[in-house]
Amino acid sequence: MASRRRLHSCSGANAVQEAETLPSTSEFIQERMDFLREDLTHLFDDQGIDKSQYDDVVEFRDPITSYNDAKGYMFNIGMLKRVFAPTFQLHDIKQTGDYEVTTRWTMSMQFTLTRGTPISRYWDPKLVFSGVSIMGINPSNGKFNRHIDYWDAIDNQQYFSWEAFGHVLQQMMNMSRIPKDLPTPSYTILKKFKDFEVRRYDRMLVAEADMDGSRQTASTSSSEDSSGSPAGKGDGAFNTLAKFIFGGNAAGTRMRMTTPVFSDNRGSMQFVIEPSYQDVSSVPAPQTDNVRVKARGEGLYAVASFSGIADPKTAAEQESRLRQVMQERGMKADGSDWLLARYNDPSTKPAFRRNEVLIPVKGFELW
Repeated sequence: MASRRRLHSCSGANAVQEAETLPSTSEFIQERMDFLREDLTHLFDDQGIDKSQYDDVVEFRDPITSYNDAKGYMFNIGMLKRVFAPTFQLHDIKQTGDYEVTTRWTMSMQFTLTRGTPISRYWDPKLVFSGVSIMGINPSNGKFNRHIDYWDAIDNQQYFSWEAFGHVLQQMMNMSRIPKDLPTPSYTILKKFKDFEVRRYDRMLVAEADMDGSRQTASTSSSEDSSGSPAGKGDGAFNTLAKFIFGGNAAGTRMRMTTPVFSDNRGSMQFVIEPSYQDVSSVPAPQTDNVRVKARGEGLYAVASFSGIADPKTAAEQESRLRQVMQERGMKADGSDWLLARYNDPSTKPAFRRNEVLIPVKGFELW
């Protein structure tokens, strides 16, 4: 930590107060940022954050919570751990003032009070928030004395605004679900807005087949015509890929089914290969040219979720709406291609189905 120095200041006509103050140096701020990078990894684990680095008086506020001391701040962390299964991911941190740093993060929370009960079969909400935290530092001792959160998904950041409450309630009441027993691709949510989120998908292996037996021309038309639609006729491609996954390959190996099933506006359907396979050469070879095994590189996507039946008309409307809200956010699509992801089998009731539209993003800025 940077060396300390004495500063003298006057208060009123005859009072001179001497305070031990930390200099505003890049070295000191860098030390505080390095501390947060490590300490925040323990925000919700058994170790917990280092309480000694927070002042007795800590101004904490987010759009639905407010405390003014360290005990309240720690109580809030403990409450989240009891009611939810929170995970916190720090994306970046930078200096934004003489004694101020700002973090950018994503926090996911899974409601736990209904776990193991029949209710969880129909209602098992997952809440996601992204935003920034402005962290103030007490210059007299180097401890954090201010933590103000701002969410990306809302405009009114005032304490317990109706907009913030509505954002929480909307996520709590989402009935769509992802099958828990099936592997899913790995991704990081970088920003969560009201209508969509920005995800960075990791590299994945996929098995691909053509829908309707032929390649389609890319289309972003909202027409009900299913030609070129990711939601077009895909029974043949699905059956071809299912046969490959369940043992119809050169090695006769039965692989695990995964979710979601991807399809694109160029006429392809893709099954994600289970994560135990690390590269294309390790995947059992297809017995037919109708199946192609390939690596899909890391990608950045804007993603909008919706429930119900993903027919061509509905999927096209969702794609068009996503492009519109991306434009309103100043976010650029990387071309006209798009994907549809369907997570559930056809026996799932429409209200509980989860579908997603994915559009590649170009020139995304984290801050």
